Amino acid sequence: MMLTRRVFCAGPAILAARSAVSASVDYDVAIIGAGAAGLAAAHAARAAGLRFVVVEARSRIGGRTVTDHRFGAPFDGGATFIHFSDRNPWTKIAEEQGIETIPGGWRRGGAREYRDGIRLDPTAPNAWQQGRARLWELAEAVDFDNDLSFSRLTASAPDEVRAAATSMSRGAVGEEPDRVSVADYIRLYEGSDRVVPKGYGTLVSAWGGALPVTLDTAVTAVDWRGGGVVLTTTKGTLRARTVVITVPLGVLKAEKIRFTPVLPLEVQRAFDGLAMGALSKLALHFNGTRLDADPNMHLVALPGSQPGMSFEMWPFGSDLVVCWFGADYARDINRLGEDEAARHMLDRLVGMVGSEARQAYRGAVRYGWSEDPWSLGSYSYAKPGHARARDALRRPVGNRLWFAGEAVAGKASMTVAGAHQTGESAVNSIVSMLRRAG
Repeated sequence: MMLTRRVFCAGPAILAARSAVSASVDYDVAIIGAGAAGLAAAHAARAAGLRFVVVEARSRIGGRTVTDHRFGAPFDGGATFIHFSDRNPWTKIAEEQGIETIPGGWRRGGAREYRDGIRLDPTAPNAWQQGRARLWELAEAVDFDNDLSFSRLTASAPDEVRAAATSMSRGAVGEEPDRVSVADYIRLYEGSDRVVPKGYGTLVSAWGGALPVTLDTAVTAVDWRGGGVVLTTTKGTLRARTVVITVPLGVLKAEKIRFTPVLPLEVQRAFDGLAMGALSKLALHFNGTRLDADPNMHLVALPGSQPGMSFEMWPFGSDLVVCWFGADYARDINRLGEDEAARHMLDRLVGMVGSEARQAYRGAVRYGWSEDPWSLGSYSYAKPGHARARDALRRPVGNRLWFAGEAVAGKASMTVAGAHQTGESAVNSIVSMLRRAG
């Protein structure tokens, strides 16, 4: 949602409203977090003429969008796809920033399937595709009032349908299929994807780079008693009239921020109804080989003696192989040291393509989101029966607290676009409130 002309013209009313605010309040809005939601909130606050501050616990902006260049090529350790690109604000932002995007989604370079290191016959009927089609037919009967998990949905279905449900849940949500709400997942926007050769994280950082953000500053407490909000941070105290809280759901559920008074029961129940997946990535760096695989091809390891995962080969012609893995398997891998995790993934790849991979291996980097202290998961999902939880968190608390981020984005949840839209929407709501107060 873009700021309207009515909001852009709200300056005089906002200035009038400020006159009633205590001199001890330094800002109209404090924004916690400088991921996509926080940056969108900051852009909206600046455009509306608000006094605002952005504090970020990390030493960088971008949150769960991050582009790593340590092996000489951009590697997105977090978000990769501009989903539903025809309506995604990041498509336009990329154009404005002069950053190229190209059409492309999962397996855009084709795929080979393996089980326990043995390549499957590519001419055989594709049971996975058949199972996936039947899976979505079954899902059409599910709604918020008749919700269930993907496991229950496919409990009596043929093997290929259950396999498709497991693959989708672990690979797209980053969670086991018995924990994921069908109603929540099937309401998500659909549409064609685009990818960013220079990196999605590069795009987000470029767009937010000129904003004033205080880094390495974690918020530990939010006191919303009285007429404003007091934030306790690792670098002091901030006072604002309102606050937009964009930290990931995992951080909120871990109670890394203490709220006084405690949050209302409906907010706590909404937190309980949502959880964080663990979709993660590890990039293996090679030199002098292509392992008989084309750029952007996926070598898919189907579940067998080990859990399923996928190797994205040489994205955009780089010398990297990106390992994608999710759910409980990802949590196990993320608890290992980075070197041990890299050896494990290299062993799996060698089992598929041969010892040449080991000889050409040069190093690795992992983004294990389930162990990242400032996210504690990759992105959110709703538990079965709790698909309405996201919507409950969209409502402001006491006209002082607004939650924003992918977890509260409704049909755009689990995406950078959703985070952007909710950050912008939260500030629009605050602007409207300040105009009414004036």
